[in-house]
Amino acid sequence: MRMDAETRVRYEKWKRDRIRRRIVFPGIGLLLILFVCGWMISSCNQDDSGTNRGFHQQDSGFEPRVYLFNAHPLEMIGSSFYNLFEGEMSIVELTYVLADQLESHGISTLVEHRSVDDLLRSNGWEFYMSYYAARPFVLDAMEAHSSLEFFIDLHRDGVPREYATVMIDGQSYARILFVVGTDNPEGYAESYAVARELHYLLEERKPGISRGIFRSGGSGRDGVYSQDISPMLVVIELGTVETTVEEAERTVEVLAEVLATYLTEGTDEGNAFN
Repeated sequence: MRMDAETRVRYEKWKRDRIRRRIVFPGIGLLLILFVCGWMISSCNQDDSGTNRGFHQQDSGFEPRVYLFNAHPLEMIGSSFYNLFEGEMSIVELTYVLADQLESHGISTLVEHRSVDDLLRSNGWEFYMSYYAARPFVLDAMEAHSSLEFFIDLHRDGVPREYATVMIDGQSYARILFVVGTDNPEGYAESYAVARELHYLLEERKPGISRGIFRSGGSGRDGVYSQDISPMLVVIELGTVETTVEEAERTVEVLAEVLATYLTEGTDEGNAFN
């Protein structure tokens, strides 16, 4: 299943707008006004149940346990380093594939409809503020759905193909890298432990499919990635620019299986990680 037609049209529109123009609105005062207005509109944009805040929930009939979003929604796979804005599949579309796979394992999943890129443009923010701009989306989801246990910010990496691809049992898979922010001193250890468990679960099923954990922080990096909101918020880099759709979808199947295992069975940390 892909995103519905209405969402696809909306996504294509803001993708074209992003490519054609990058508007930076002058003035701190105007930025504050736009931010407050956007926040108020987002908060008020609910249905009668108070839970429709720009999310798409798969039709499982259960309260969602996993929330999926994209801090960098314009990332593409099946592309090239010379044309980063065009490709076979967007990271948003791949996020819906992951949602479908999680649902197939009985994990009710929520996908964010709203675009971080839209929020950047409307407030005149630079690209480096993407993770900060995504925070209200995560907080909205948590407020609307107390059932949420796990949060995934899905990306594709920008490394050369050879670093992000692996052959396993005669098939090519996109490799996965977990990113943990080191500028989150109170929650860093917990976030790292979650990423480590997922890394080992992936390696048990498909050795070589995980690239491990990248500890990110310091000058020029976000260093938090909203992981201060919850240690169960995981940033995942899946594949790279030149990853094919087939490679990405194979890996998403494995990732969904691992996440389902993690959420339903847990892990024996004493045996696996010491």
